[in-house]
Amino acid sequence: MLLACNRADTIDDHLYEYAKRMANILEAEPQQLLQVSLPPYPKITSLQQNIPTTTIKLTDFYGLKHCELYSLVAQRNTVLGRIQLPSTRYMYEAELINALQACLIETTDPQLQSKLTDWLTLKEKQRPKVWANLIQTSHEIKHSLATNTGFIYGTPSDGLNETKTAVDYLIKLSTNNHSANAKLESQLKQLLDSPLPARMWHTQLLIGIQLDQLTSWLQNQASQLQCKSGKKNEKLDYLTNVFRLFFIEKIQPIAGQLNHYHYQLTPTFEELVNHPHLSPSFKQYIHTQHTLGFDEYSNAMTEHLRFWQELFKNCNISPQQI
Repeated sequence: MLLACNRADTIDDHLYEYAKRMANILEAEPQQLLQVSLPPYPKITSLQQNIPTTTIKLTDFYGLKHCELYSLVAQRNTVLGRIQLPSTRYMYEAELINALQACLIETTDPQLQSKLTDWLTLKEKQRPKVWANLIQTSHEIKHSLATNTGFIYGTPSDGLNETKTAVDYLIKLSTNNHSANAKLESQLKQLLDSPLPARMWHTQLLIGIQLDQLTSWLQNQASQLQCKSGKKNEKLDYLTNVFRLFFIEKIQPIAGQLNHYHYQLTPTFEELVNHPHLSPSFKQYIHTQHTLGFDEYSNAMTEHLRFWQELFKNCNISPQQI
């Protein structure tokens, strides 16, 4: 039997409840927490690498009948062959290079050998662009980096290991010329089904912006949080309990997992950001979300914790009392 994830277990609900409970205790207008969305993915047209079409004369085409290359070229000239997804195109081009290499070995005609060598050189030169189109324009990868469909749960269902395996596999394709076939499609499907990068970045954006709001809101409630010598501040006792129940026990564990995912995936994303064949706008999108976005979220967490630490210190509340 499949168990559905409980809506009340999501980070946006934890933050909402955290804000609402504090407002109730302080009898103040609750902070209206902002909703967040990742910025739009770069336009596919701006990422598409232009790859000129290679044409072969009919006489040369019929001269290839002794090779597997003949059927591959014929396949490309069908209606379906001319309309290919980035993954299909990558697999086709990889097979074509292998077929060109095999055909060179099988061909004895010097003139045809010369033409095959030229075609092979051209296709090998174009291969990085075909790979870049796979990485930058595939629907599955766009979805995994830019969808706003949810947040992380901080559990194995987030798919950290599967995501790392999938992206590392796709990066390795840039240096390995081989037919990817079903494995390529299965790795793309993994990114489509579990878009962890986008959910990470969506989560850190939500935590960062909403914690910034709550820290400012708490600072504005400072008059109610004064510690008077010899007098018990019941509101502060209640707030401390809310801080423990919601921030320490619910928000921080998810943030801890978010940090873990970030550091585990950083080497992989650094490879993409530093890759010479990918577009500047694609690399900037990843850098903005993964590095700059993480820094902003981390600063928001630090400032929020600093507020509570100073409050507890001023009121002589020890960690054991929280």
